[in-house]
Amino acid sequence: MALASAVAGPSAAEEVVAAATVRAMTSHAWTSVRDPGAYLTRAVVNEAHSRGRSERRRLTREAKSSPSGIVAAPHDPDLDVRTALLGLPLRQRAVVFLTYWSDLPAAAVADELGISEGSVHKHLARARATLRDRLSMEDPS
Repeated sequence: MALASAVAGPSAAEEVVAAATVRAMTSHAWTSVRDPGAYLTRAVVNEAHSRGRSERRRLTREAKSSPSGIVAAPHDPDLDVRTALLGLPLRQRAVVFLTYWSDLPAAAVADELGISEGSVHKHLARARATLRDRLSMEDPS
């Protein structure tokens, strides 16, 4: 749930976990899975990615069908750590979560996400730079 909340947002976390779990456990590949935890981690990340892609497509369709081409965006709360994290790309959010909240070393994060250790370092460096920039913005007033 915590990973899903970090990568998909708190309001979508339960749905993402439920859908990922059902999809994973009903898959024909489930019986041959050696590491169910890593498999479910990837399933949650993939489900969050799929839902994000679907949401972007829906917003694009709405913008095209809107007479003005403008779709009202969700309200933009004050910038804080949570909104800054949610603004990161999905893979960066997953790497940040697994590294800092799950306290996993880079090699374990790479195994969980099915990426190379170098990619973990790259995503973590980019996420840190983005968060540093977003969180150090001064109040313009």
